[in-house]
Amino acid sequence: MKNNSARFERWFALILTMIDGRGHTAKELAEVLGTTLRNLYYVLGRLRGMGFNVVHEGTLYHIDIRSPFLRRIAEAIDFTEDEVVFLHSRLLEDASTSPMAGSIKRKLERFYNLTSYADVHFQQRLYENTSLLEQAMSSRRVVILHDYSSPHSHSMNDRVVEPFLFLGDKVDVRAYELKSRQNKTFKIARIGRVEIVDTPWFNEDKHREMFTDMFMFSGEQKLHIKLRLSLLAHHLMIEEYPHSGKLMTREDDNHWIFEGDVVNYVGISRFILGLFDEIEILENAELRHFLRAKIERMKLRRRASDM
Repeated sequence: MKNNSARFERWFALILTMIDGRGHTAKELAEVLGTTLRNLYYVLGRLRGMGFNVVHEGTLYHIDIRSPFLRRIAEAIDFTEDEVVFLHSRLLEDASTSPMAGSIKRKLERFYNLTSYADVHFQQRLYENTSLLEQAMSSRRVVILHDYSSPHSHSMNDRVVEPFLFLGDKVDVRAYELKSRQNKTFKIARIGRVEIVDTPWFNEDKHREMFTDMFMFSGEQKLHIKLRLSLLAHHLMIEEYPHSGKLMTREDDNHWIFEGDVVNYVGISRFILGLFDEIEILENAELRHFLRAKIERMKLRRRASDM
């Protein structure tokens, strides 16, 4: 029984290797199977007899994922053509930032033999929505973002907004949402359709841009801080956060002044606590209070762990 189980695991590993979308040499497959080339050819023959379409091109082998055996397995979870295109379009939105989304997208394309239709359709929709948002901004008009897909609520609904700023090379749009009375960032790729409404902005005084600080925290508020850094602290800050260089001015041979804005005190407090005797806070009483509270919490946690 143990030998049969081990053989099954090796055969399964071989099948997974041969459907990964790449071709493999006989030597590579024999290593996966843990056997000789002669026995590998025997196994490949058995796989063909079981309904696997083993393709041999030059020196490389792979299994066509449209093989009858795999098709029978997939029938229980098969998607309609419309469902495939929908899933593919959603994966396209995240493929550039999520390795997993990119991997699933490629598998979907291989299994369903997708043409470039979905890509072309998606790019056309993206172009049209971006153009309409641009028009709305220039004319200061309210728009409806139809069928906006929210990754947080896992829902799809319409959003009535006042768009006023593109972000990230027109990947996102910053807009004031009328219902929530909040400024939000919307991914253009998640918008089904943009409709320009014949209503001018009436909340322009509430529009707020999104600010991202050097610690990659984003928010609407800007908290101004001013620090005196030793040479060591200066070098380490430049090394960890290259964008901080433009916020530095030399005070003397041994000190630098850092002056800039942050969204919150989380990032800068971590840096200060790591170099507490190399940094002096020149401005911002709230930052001092934040650090004191953080130190007290650290002390309490230390005492609790020692008990």
